[in-house]
Amino acid sequence: LKATVSVLNCTCYTTCTHRAMYSGGLGDENDGDYEDDQDGFGLEDFVMDDTLDAITRLERYHTSDFSLQRLVLVRDLADTAEDCGYQATLERMLPLLSNFVADSEPSVRKTFVEQLWPLANFLIEGGEAGYVELNNTFLPFTFELLVDKNVQVGISAVGTLIKLVEFVRDDQVEPQLQNVVVTLAHDERAEDYRIVAAQLFNELAERFGKERCMNVVVEEMKKLGTDTSFSVRRTVASNLGKLMQFIGPDAAVEHIMPTVQALSKDDIWGVRKACVEHICEISKGVTRDVRKGELLDLFMKLVDDQSKWVKVGAYQQLGGFIHTFDPEDITEELIKLFAGMAPQEGAECDYSEYCAYSFPAVIQAIGKERWGKVEDAYVSLVKDVEWKVRRTLSFSLHEIGKVVGPEISERILTQAFDLFLRDLDEVKIGCVTHSAEFIACLSDGARQKHLHSIANLPQETENWRLRELIANNMGALAELVTPKTCKDLLHAAIIRLAEDQVAEVRTAAYPSFGKVFKRLTEGDKGEHEELKKWVLNLLPGDGKSHYQHRQMFVHIAGHCLAEDVDASMFLGELEKLASDKVPNVRLTLAKMITELCLSKDSLKDNGTINGIMSKLREDADVDVKYYSGAGEA
Repeated sequence: LKATVSVLNCTCYTTCTHRAMYSGGLGDENDGDYEDDQDGFGLEDFVMDDTLDAITRLERYHTSDFSLQRLVLVRDLADTAEDCGYQATLERMLPLLSNFVADSEPSVRKTFVEQLWPLANFLIEGGEAGYVELNNTFLPFTFELLVDKNVQVGISAVGTLIKLVEFVRDDQVEPQLQNVVVTLAHDERAEDYRIVAAQLFNELAERFGKERCMNVVVEEMKKLGTDTSFSVRRTVASNLGKLMQFIGPDAAVEHIMPTVQALSKDDIWGVRKACVEHICEISKGVTRDVRKGELLDLFMKLVDDQSKWVKVGAYQQLGGFIHTFDPEDITEELIKLFAGMAPQEGAECDYSEYCAYSFPAVIQAIGKERWGKVEDAYVSLVKDVEWKVRRTLSFSLHEIGKVVGPEISERILTQAFDLFLRDLDEVKIGCVTHSAEFIACLSDGARQKHLHSIANLPQETENWRLRELIANNMGALAELVTPKTCKDLLHAAIIRLAEDQVAEVRTAAYPSFGKVFKRLTEGDKGEHEELKKWVLNLLPGDGKSHYQHRQMFVHIAGHCLAEDVDASMFLGELEKLASDKVPNVRLTLAKMITELCLSKDSLKDNGTINGIMSKLREDADVDVKYYSGAGEA
């Protein structure tokens, strides 16, 4: 907190100096008294006394005219409570909080309401007095800010209330929560109160409990669904899913589906749009028969709505809606509708991005048996002129591959894979990120062919983040192919990545290096010998290696040992490095053994490793001693 105040004081001084400079300069004999010229504000008005303890500072400045000071104080309320203790929080802090509820600055009110949960948590953990304040202070403040004129304040208040209600005891749910929300729902003075009530009935359904939901909440939501304000009806349309899922499908169909039907036919297009935008949540809350009958009919009407925005909303939700169906309930009409979202040859389409985004979900729902129904749509999306569409597909190739299997993956998806790897970096990154997962979807014969494209990419791109991603995946790729293929395709690639000029790439390559080396040792023709020689050559016999090469050796050898390769390959050289003249090499060795070797049963009792650590614990460098477990530096 003191650091925060110091920064604030510095900011205030800079601000005042800047203002003074623009009014003639500090100390200018012509500017007279600066305080008088600036409406009575001088430097001291902007600076908080950082010699005060936190609670005293709050008491002195909580009504400051400078909003930034109030914002800093509010942001640190939970820390201030921890600092001053339980009793001082109750007696000195809580009486000040009402000022922040009515603060003129929305940013202060927003930050304040976000601090209410950690404050309440601190006090409730401390004793019964904290629970009393939950009911008397924290909940009332939160409810007041729920209907704040500033939207962001209200959103934060909803988030805070959802967390605070977990503290409310069961016998207090009705008086402290339910009755307050019902009162808001019945308030005719402002629609904002009824809007908030509709949100809370849905968000707090589980906390209200099934009995209260059936007896009170459902009826209240029915009434709000016929409210004269379209904003209230729109909010109801957006807030039925959790309530329906909580009370169960049979009750939801009987009591809430009539409201859904009415809202889907509302005269105001914004209400109908809200209804279709939440169709997936509604679908999860109804019975199977209603989903494939009444609800499907409702959706198909909204897809054909007279309002463009309702239709757009329906197409946005189509993929997710299909995913809520059992495979056998998905009609040919739905699949055709989804496939039609892809661009047709020679024509633009407004829905390509939505189609690409939901393709994996739809394939999971319809299964590989009906891939043929959407294959043309997929091929069309792969060639879409919008790079965002291709990027979306690039990130989901592996998910689709897992569903459709090797045959379709090799016939269709590998073409997309190769195209995306030659695309913009923004597209390419999706393939690279999930390259190992996608290659795993292919048969052994196809893996080698498409692994070649990935292995060559590091030397073809100047984007180090792509090289880092490839380095992250190289180890998993090695595990998918034979030792011979690993040597042919990954041997040179992993060396290039380990020698990369960017440190982040080298760091990502080390764990993969261990996995590649491990895979090579599993061959029966000495496939690993050449790579082993490269590693050992990092430490030339004349002792003139660069210290960074010695550090590289430590990293690589450590990850090889962590993969359970023959420890005798590297332990002798690691033992020598325990006496390296450069402290950073010894430090790297201490960290590596602590993090990688001592956690493995096969290595933690190794005599050579324990000998290295014993030597490092006696090191003259305090950091080396610390990381070798000899105590704090």
